[in-house]
Amino acid sequence: MLRAKQIFDIGINRVRNIDSLFVHLTTQLGFNPSEVSDLLRSEIVYSLSSFDRLIHDLVKTGMVDSFKGHRTPTNAYKNFSISLNQFDAINSASVPPAEFVFEQTITSSHKHLSFQDPDKVVEALSLIWHENHKWQKIATKMGMNQNDLKTELKNIVIRRNQIVHESDFELFTGDIQLIIHSDTQQSVDFINNLANTIYNLVK
Repeated sequence: MLRAKQIFDIGINRVRNIDSLFVHLTTQLGFNPSEVSDLLRSEIVYSLSSFDRLIHDLVKTGMVDSFKGHRTPTNAYKNFSISLNQFDAINSASVPPAEFVFEQTITSSHKHLSFQDPDKVVEALSLIWHENHKWQKIATKMGMNQNDLKTELKNIVIRRNQIVHESDFELFTGDIQLIIHSDTQQSVDFINNLANTIYNLVK
């Protein structure tokens, strides 16, 4: 699972570099923050995308570990659906080995799914993590109230969707929504903290 975390860290470092560029442009070169505010919007999008990718990678790695007998299977893992064709491909595999074919099956099953909303994150983690009260466990580790934690994640997802699907324009006024540097930093820090907490709990 270390590789999944390393990929996430690379993604967050890209976001930090974008933030440094925003600060340089506005404090050193005299740009009005509104003129380069799309840099802040990209930070929201990229940080959440990195988190989504991390959950995908952790789940895939954990499921393959269960398949290989290196991790205790969860009930959700045991109920993971595959087609008869996929079962035959896994069962008859030699080169490449069966675990590789199973990994490809997971990728195919999950590639259209988004693991960003709190309910979807828990659903995904159930495939590799036996904890019954996942958000409570995560919130405790982060020193937060469980409901506040889930609400903050939902709000970031909502803002990400406004940026990606609505170009961050107000639907009724047609004006672009205000985005503030400090709020963006808080969102990125939250996503980074959440990702690190989940990784440390399931690795």
